[in-house]
Formats: sequence, structure tokens, C-alpha cells
Amino acid sequence: MNEEAKERFQRLRISALVCAVSLASGGLLMLGEWQLPGPFPSRFWNALAAFALLGIVSDSFFFRIPFAKVNTSVGFIPFLASVVLFGHPWPMVIGGLTAVVVDTLVRRKPLIRIWFNTAQYMLAVGLGGIVYTALGGRVSLDAFAFTLIPFLALVITFFLVNQGSVALAVSFSSGVSVREAWARVGGGALVTDLFSSTLAILLAFLYVKLQFLGLAILVFPLFLVRQLYQMNLQLEEELEEKLELMVKAMEARDPYTSGHSRRVAEYAVCIGRELRLSAGDLDVLKRAALLHDVGKIYEEFAPLLRKDGRLTLEERMVMRTHVVRSAQLVSTAARLRGTVERIIRHHHENFDGSGYPDGLAGEHIPVGARIIMVADTLDAMTTDRPYRKALGLPLALEELERHSGRQFDPELVRLVAKSASIRALLLSERPMRVETPPAPAKGQPIAWAARVTR
Repeated sequence: MNEEAKERFQRLRISALVCAVSLASGGLLMLGEWQLPGPFPSRFWNALAAFALLGIVSDSFFFRIPFAKVNTSVGFIPFLASVVLFGHPWPMVIGGLTAVVVDTLVRRKPLIRIWFNTAQYMLAVGLGGIVYTALGGRVSLDAFAFTLIPFLALVITFFLVNQGSVALAVSFSSGVSVREAWARVGGGALVTDLFSSTLAILLAFLYVKLQFLGLAILVFPLFLVRQLYQMNLQLEEELEEKLELMVKAMEARDPYTSGHSRRVAEYAVCIGRELRLSAGDLDVLKRAALLHDVGKIYEEFAPLLRKDGRLTLEERMVMRTHVVRSAQLVSTAARLRGTVERIIRHHHENFDGSGYPDGLAGEHIPVGARIIMVADTLDAMTTDRPYRKALGLPLALEELERHSGRQFDPELVRLVAKSASIRALLLSERPMRVETPPAPAKGQPIAWAARVTR
């Protein structure tokens, strides 16, 4: 399937998703009886307007998840509280109005995004409200009565629909799996979401007891919750920035490997996705791949990195210590200690046990290390070096297959050879040549990875 056909298929799937969510939310909206509860309709309308305004304000102070540029906010808190206070389908009206106003006037989204967000907000709130009342949850503006099970069911239903529909949209538009998209959209904030949802109970209670003063009291806690979400995202962004600085500092010593670590990380993540690794495992793999050679920043490696000719035996033994030095350097950061550290230490272990530094073999080598070994070698073979020209992709794959089972994990080699996504990524990085490589002696490990890391 060519790129144009893929784009058409993506647009078709996204359009189908928008239609499905719209029809579902429209059907739920029609189930409502649209009755005005209580003897004082003006109080009802005032409350409805107040919660719609609170929803709009809460959703306007959004922040962006880096993955697929997804926006998130604490707007779900007034949505959940509205289910406890208003009968179906009025909470859907609040959710839909919030999405239309914020996406149109604040976020300035294209029409299809406004339509989709409006529909999925309404669907999440509507289904949550139906589940809440079906399990015995009480709805009232006049008296507060909290029951745990219906409220938990409301929260779970809301997040399943809200995050699930967004994850489907992200998956259809980006090509990643639904599982990874869902984990990146909401998986990392699951505990925070559940904790923050308790504010909806407090919001409903305060409004029943104090009306508008109750809303004013809760504005500050809503702001604090928003800051908590943003701080978590900022910590992740700061970690990624520090990784980039470490990589740039390392690559400054060897201009020929400029971009090498980033390409290895891209290839490794692509292979990891083919293996259906979780989002968390992919993040660990990416960090390890970015930092797999960071130990070369130490001074003892500088003359070896600058040497144009082949390394002597003694120099090769010194260069082999870079995996240990890299792992030791990474272990000084608490968030990289453990799995990332082990992957970096063992990314030059051969599948048959002939690698270094510990001679691990087969499944004893961390899967991340086995993936980086393949990704590192692919980049080495398909990149121009001062001592040879780049190899074409077909010949690079032949070299991997030749050393499958000895240097490389056979399963990974088969996966790389048949994967269209990995092939497309490799070909998109740079034009490759087709020079024939020198054939290594039988049983001798391929030298491409050793040469790119010197």
C-alpha cells in the first residue's frame, strides 16, 4: 500500500469513527425525557448555566500531551459532578457545549476535530450518567446523597469512553496500536485521574449546600489539580531534554556519528512496536537506545573515536569498555537506573554468547539489548563512514540473516526482514548505496556494529 492509499485509508477510518461516535451520542441524547426537575425551574437553569461555564473555564486551561498533540484538562470534574446533580440528558448538553465553545474559540480546532470532541464528550458523559442511575445513583439539586458503587461506575465509564475514543482516533491517524495510543493518552495519569475524580463529589456537595459560593470555593482546588497534571508532564519533558543533551555532548566528540543515536532509537522503537511491546517498554527502549553509547563521552575514548584507520587489538579492548562506562554513567540518574542501565550494558552481547561484557546468550540477554544490537548494526551498515560507503538495504538484510543465531536474535532478524514499516523507516532516513561488503570469515561476528561504535 503506497503513501497516498494509506492516507486515504486513514481518513476513511477516522471519518467512520467520527460517524460512529456521533450516532451513538445522538442516540443517547434522544433517550432523554428533557424534564425540568424540581418546583423552581429558574434554580435549575441557573445551575445548568453555572456548570456549563465552569466546564468551559476548566477545559480552556488545557495542557498538551506531547504524543500526537492531544490536549487534556480537568474539565471532566464538573462533567462528573453534573451527572450527580442533573438528570439525563442535561450533563450531555454541558459536555457538548463545553467542547464546541473551547475547541472553536480557544483551541481553534478544525471542524472535524470540533465535531469529534463534542460527540465523544457527550457520549462519555451520557453513558456515564446512564450507568450511574442504573446502579442506583441518586440525582438531585436539592439533597446530596453519595453512593460509592454508582459513582465508581460513572468514573470508569466516562474514562473508558473518553480515553478509548481518543486512543482510537490517535491510532487511526498515527498508525500506532490502540493499546499504545491508549497508554500514552491516559495510562500514565490513571492514578491522578481517579484521585481527581473525588473532587466531583465535593463539587456536587458544595453546590447543593452553598450554590454559587460552593463553586467559588472549589476553583482553587481545581487549579491545584491542573498544576499537578502539568508538573507530571513537565518532569517527562525535562527528562527527554536531558537525554538529548547527553546524546549531543557524546556525538560532539565524533562528527561521523552525528544523528546515529537518534536513528538507532527510531529503528529500535519501530522494532519494538512490531513486537507489540507496551508503551512503557517502548519508552525504556527509546531511552536506552539514545544513551547506548553515552559512555564514549569519557576522555579515554576521544583518540579512538577520531582515529581514521582500523583500531588495534588493544584499542578494541579499550573501546569494548564503553558499554560498562555507559551503563555506569546512566546509573547515576535514578529514573534510568535498572532496566535502562541493563539494556545499555548488554547491547553488545551476541546471541550465541560470544559478545561482551558478560558473555550472555539467548533469552538471558534483555530483549531491549537484542533490539538495539540489530538497530545499531542496521544504522552502521546503511550509513557512510570514513572507512567505507553505506550499504544498500537488501545487502544489509542479507548480512543480518547471515549472522542470525550467532550475533543476532533470529526472531528479530525475521521480523526486520519482513516488516514493511521498518523497511519504510530505513528508506526514508537516507538514500543507500549497494556496494558489496567484504565477506567475514565463517563464524566470525559481523563487524559493522563494532565499527560504528568503534
